[in-house]
Amino acid sequence: MTGDAVSERRRPGGRSARVVAAVHQATLETLAEVGYAGLQLTDVADRAGVNKTTVYRRWSTKAALIGDILTRFARTNVATPDTGSLRGDLELLLSGIVEALGDRAIRAVVQAAVMVDVAEDDVRRARAAFWDERFLRSGVIVERAVARGELPSTTDVREFLETAASPLYFRILMTDDVADAAYVAAVAERTVRAFAGV
Repeated sequence: MTGDAVSERRRPGGRSARVVAAVHQATLETLAEVGYAGLQLTDVADRAGVNKTTVYRRWSTKAALIGDILTRFARTNVATPDTGSLRGDLELLLSGIVEALGDRAIRAVVQAAVMVDVAEDDVRRARAAFWDERFLRSGVIVERAVARGELPSTTDVREFLETAASPLYFRILMTDDVADAAYVAAVAERTVRAFAGV
């Protein structure tokens, strides 16, 4: 292996990282235009300016590519606000979801994961990993609330977060209804009251 090759492998943001970033961006743009059904890896490669064999070597199917994007999105875009109160934290968390889904490209990739046939193993695994990662990171606000005595110690973190977030995903992805600040606040209050037993 040459010195240049070693340097390329060790340097953060090297060629591999640039390829991944370009392909991810091209995928988001293509999804926003044609949806999952129209997504083709060859089109993504052309748009990203990389060889199609490079794309197929890293992502053998478009479902695998969507899974990779979902996983990275979950790791880098989950807020864990700390306002000092569960309701305040939850409102900010939910507002972040609304903001993210307001991005056409992000909404397209989440819709792809939701709508694709669950028989596709790659999609099913990617979807599970996406939600697991989001719940793991978002769960911090519930754990803090339990420590502050705002929620019972028996509170199921995932159940709490599912109850709070599901109305937003349904409203934005399924019915295209408005999820404004007032709606977010109402969902947050309703969820907190239900789980706090007040």
